[in-house]
Amino acid sequence: MSREFETQKEQMLSMEWVGFSAQWAVLRRYRGWIVLFTLLIAAIGFAVIRQMPPQYYSEALLLLENRQSSVVSIEEIYGLDASSDEYFQTQYQIIQSRKIAEDVIERTGLLSEREFIASSGWGIGLLRNWLSAYIPYLRTEQVVLSEEQKAYRLLKRVLGRYYERLTVVPIRNTQLVTIRFYAQDPELAARVANAIGRSYIESYMEDKLVATQEATGWMRGRLETLKKNLRNSELTLQQFRDDAGLVDVEGLLTLEGKELEGISARLNEAKARRSAAQTVARSVSGNAGNLKQLAGLPEINRHPSVQQLRSAESAAEQKVAQLANRYGPKHKAMIAAKAELSEVQSSLRRQIRELVDGIQQEYQAASREETSMLAELEAAKKNYQGLSKNETEYRELLREVETNRQLYDTFLTRIKETGVAGDFNEAIARFTDPATPALTPAKPQRGMLLAAAVLAALMSAVIVALLYARWADVINRADEVESQLKAKLLGIVPQMKFSSSQVAAKGYFDEKHPEFGESWRSIRTTLTLHEGMQLPSTLAITSATPEEGKTTSAISLALALQQVKKVLLIDCDLRRPSVAKAFKIAEYEPGLTNALSGTHTLEQCVYEEPDSGLSILSAGNALSQPLEALSGDAFEKLLERARSRYDVVIMDTPPVNAVSDALVVGRHAGAMAFIVRANFTRVKLAQRALDQILANKILVSGVILNRAAKEAMQAQYGKSYESYYGHGYHGANRPSEKQGTAA
Repeated sequence: MSREFETQKEQMLSMEWVGFSAQWAVLRRYRGWIVLFTLLIAAIGFAVIRQMPPQYYSEALLLLENRQSSVVSIEEIYGLDASSDEYFQTQYQIIQSRKIAEDVIERTGLLSEREFIASSGWGIGLLRNWLSAYIPYLRTEQVVLSEEQKAYRLLKRVLGRYYERLTVVPIRNTQLVTIRFYAQDPELAARVANAIGRSYIESYMEDKLVATQEATGWMRGRLETLKKNLRNSELTLQQFRDDAGLVDVEGLLTLEGKELEGISARLNEAKARRSAAQTVARSVSGNAGNLKQLAGLPEINRHPSVQQLRSAESAAEQKVAQLANRYGPKHKAMIAAKAELSEVQSSLRRQIRELVDGIQQEYQAASREETSMLAELEAAKKNYQGLSKNETEYRELLREVETNRQLYDTFLTRIKETGVAGDFNEAIARFTDPATPALTPAKPQRGMLLAAAVLAALMSAVIVALLYARWADVINRADEVESQLKAKLLGIVPQMKFSSSQVAAKGYFDEKHPEFGESWRSIRTTLTLHEGMQLPSTLAITSATPEEGKTTSAISLALALQQVKKVLLIDCDLRRPSVAKAFKIAEYEPGLTNALSGTHTLEQCVYEEPDSGLSILSAGNALSQPLEALSGDAFEKLLERARSRYDVVIMDTPPVNAVSDALVVGRHAGAMAFIVRANFTRVKLAQRALDQILANKILVSGVILNRAAKEAMQAQYGKSYESYYGHGYHGANRPSEKQGTAA
């Protein structure tokens, strides 16, 4: 038994239920209410839809121009980039703008059309009026409005209905846009659609004209300022030229630049000559007292006169050397040759001294020339710098004059262009297909509206049914026993109406309702053949809460088993005993409490039911502490004697969640059958009771779904359940009849 209990507990804790069958079962259970609600909504929807006035729509097709004829270039004054998608999106919004709407309302006289100014008789407005008539605090005080306020409110109401009926639909990949308007009058719908297009076109042309006039006025004012600025800048430039004595600033700068370049070149040459003369002068100064060294200087030696004198000296020396070999020193030829040599050498020395003096003079002259050129260069630089400063200021004044002149010319040209453009009224769009009155109404589409209402009602009813079944937290069907309680279903007992508890106790043999007895025979079969094992010899019957038919179930199961086995029914509900009353056993008759206290034997306390032969042990005399009586050894010994004399012992116990008596009896019995009343027992209470049973290591043989509705029985056994059990059972099972099998 312990191993079987552990296996059952693990299966109940780990069992999960998934799938659509439970939801489908809920929908089948509440299908009557779902159908009734759907039909009711359909009838209401049909009545409402029939009262809806027909509406016609007309369409006007506009072509939006994205390239305007450019007579002059004034895009900066008015307009957008017509090549972008944003341009067309902007135009669609302009067509639906309030300015266009108010203009169309005034043109078409919508403020006097009944369908636009009448108060709404449907929806929230009707509900609010109805509620305010019956609920005082919802009523609002009547406010006296002025004529302007009334007109404003009327315009707002008409605007709201105008926008409800307006649809602007651009045609994809084209420049076409459809203006669609709904109205009860087809001619009014066409008139409004065409008025929207015309108002849009005229609004653009009017806005363009206003923008052109505003731009022209602003530019004329700006032009006067520019004219004054130009005149002042020209006078300032002329005054500067007169003060500076400028005729041709660019020519003077060119001449001065060229002169400055020439002076710089001559100065460089003078510096080179002075540097060379300085070098020679320094060499000469260092050998001023030694003519021989002076004569050896390259600057002296390379001079032509020195070279000639040296050649003459060399010739004279040769001549003296030749004559010395031939003549004596006193020979007149020799004297003449020596005199000639001396003259040449004297000339050479004189020439060297002259050259030295000339070198000093040349150095001084080069120095004076360099100093002069430096002074001339400084003067030229100052003159050039003065001209450059004047030229810079002159050019600044000249640029200012040119800028002012360009601005003046630009604005003057733009004013003329704007004036020409203001007289050119090119439309931004044009009609390709004006709207025409429709022949057949477009709204309401009664068939589709009714189908949508029916579908919405059906979906709402389905959702409500599923939510109710989910949140009602009660068990209604056999499949919910396994899905919610994770327990085995022993069987399902139909709902029967009995006039009293005595009649309910004999309901097992009621020939008018054979399905009641058949359900208990099915439960008997399930218990007998459960997992191939024999029926437990002792079985306690309990429930989670009172009023679930626990006692009637215990009696019916005992009567069903009595037909195949010898059964003892014990009333263990010592707090609220019911078995004795069901079988009309007198209260003074001894029962369970008498047997436990030892005042009577078991045989003296057992009552034999005459019709079925069922042995019954009623509760007996009332006790102040029933739990202690059931917990003692006396009760265990009584059960042992009962098991030895009877095949099966059925014990009716109190509800588990009410008192703990059932758990004590269940521990002695070892197995329990759990009763759940359909559409009554809450899932959480049933789960709590089963958890307590399992926590006390009591084997749960299964759950019996009691008082199930007709729909639950048909869902379990099929639609032919009632007709099948309504025939063939009258008189088939008499109380005294013993059958050979559990079925």
